[in-house]
Amino acid sequence: MKAYLPCFFSFKQATDLVRIGRNNDGGYLISLSDIKKSNLLIGLGIGDDWSFESDFVKYNDIKFIAYDASLNFRFLLKRMIIETIKNPLNFNYIKKLFSYKKFFRGKHKHIKKFVGLNTSNGMYCTFLEVLNEANNKNFFLKIDIEGYEYRFLDDIVANEEKITGMVIEMHDCDIHLNEIERFIKNLNKRSLYLAHIHANNFSPIRLNDGLPLVMELSFSRHAKFSNSFTLPHKLDMANDKNSTDYELLIRD
Repeated sequence: MKAYLPCFFSFKQATDLVRIGRNNDGGYLISLSDIKKSNLLIGLGIGDDWSFESDFVKYNDIKFIAYDASLNFRFLLKRMIIETIKNPLNFNYIKKLFSYKKFFRGKHKHIKKFVGLNTSNGMYCTFLEVLNEANNKNFFLKIDIEGYEYRFLDDIVANEEKITGMVIEMHDCDIHLNEIERFIKNLNKRSLYLAHIHANNFSPIRLNDGLPLVMELSFSRHAKFSNSFTLPHKLDMANDKNSTDYELLIRD
């Protein structure tokens, strides 16, 4: 199925894209050059899937800080018990529980907070608090926080010089097009360039203009770029493996 993007999405694609994370939903295409230039990985939103972070540090063994209040050891333990009762031969959550304990230790840190709100509720923090905690330049930023990303796009732009690369999942694109356009243009002006686009096929396409409602945008500071490419990229995978991936076209 074809999907269409407004012309402000026009970009040059990174020539050294690698797929980081699991197959289908949870994996993203980012520049290998950005991975190697990073001194820190910050992940905003991980749910019960840290395959992106795990793959990233295989390429570059650096510190990783994750933010997500929805995930903790007790949550995984409860899910493991429920899934084991349903199917005693299903070992997925047993493996996930031990994977969590193994991965989030030492220099890899899980902060149990949602990012995007300035509030007295200790379950939330702002993006600027994330930067203070990181106290680091040259970090790679992964963002998948179900719409909260729009609350701090300006803060990302204001601190873009610290970012080596970024992948961000943009939700409800139909009602945030102006914000997305301003975000892309402001980053491109500052040498953090849009380097790849993938549409999430778990979400529908708007009928009147073919706009996908959820998109994964990759930005790069260090990649080399090409004008010649097709979308989806050969390394892209449909988020929903049971449906066909969207073919993306950018309008003139």
